[in-house]
Amino acid sequence: MALIDIKLFSTSLWTNTDIRVVIPTPNEPFEDEDTPFYKPGKKYQVLYLLHGMFGDCTVWTRNTGIERYAQEYGLCVVSASVTNSCYVDMVHPGSTGGKFMTYMLEELPTFIQTMFPVSKKKEDTFIAGISMGGYGTFRLALERPDLFGAAASLSGGLDMAIRQKTPKLEGGPKATMDYHSIFGDESIEGSDNDLFALLEKRKKEDNLPKLYMCCGTEDFLYETNIRFRDHAKEIGVDIEYDESPGIHNWDYWDPQIRKVLKWLPLAGTLVDE
Repeated sequence: MALIDIKLFSTSLWTNTDIRVVIPTPNEPFEDEDTPFYKPGKKYQVLYLLHGMFGDCTVWTRNTGIERYAQEYGLCVVSASVTNSCYVDMVHPGSTGGKFMTYMLEELPTFIQTMFPVSKKKEDTFIAGISMGGYGTFRLALERPDLFGAAASLSGGLDMAIRQKTPKLEGGPKATMDYHSIFGDESIEGSDNDLFALLEKRKKEDNLPKLYMCCGTEDFLYETNIRFRDHAKEIGVDIEYDESPGIHNWDYWDPQIRKVLKWLPLAGTLVDE
């Protein structure tokens, strides 16, 4: 397994930023078979793995076994640092460009596809995330369903309209995000930043990727996830749902990402270009 840390200047964010890439290498001990990443016309499937509030591009490799899991499934994994942006183009970004959705949907995939042997096909491109990254996962996948074959939210903060009105949730983090800088003063409810409304919009267009969501039953975001699950069922969206005992932490997310990897349509090997 190769782990590659990248620092680059982003024209979307107008600042230097960080990316961490995990890409499979031959298993040890080396065998006589062909080296798997030196096959012309072949590419890796890719998973964009999103961090949560206060996180960065390193949290998944520091807190889970994602490197080993990626090796097992023959999968390239990409994580990017986006601060507490909710993965949207911020209305009031401060000193940076703040176009985090543009970065995630346009600049980052183009960079990754140029630098690494990953597939450009929708059916080989997946996205998943925790907490704020769970929101970001569905926000990005529903914004551009042509890019992602499947999207998975783990303990996602899926109801930003409620969070905008009541930023402090009982049992949640002591600090909150700057909703004014991220979303502006206009109400999120009913806009594309409202996942409930955006899901309905894509359902009417019959334009949805495969969706998966999970949450621990003791998580402070449990009720939010139940509301989103029930809303999806009410409007006829087929969404895979899983719950089990757990709170908002890595002890819950490490085994859950393994469930996500089993759910994803992974080839387990290189795919045709």
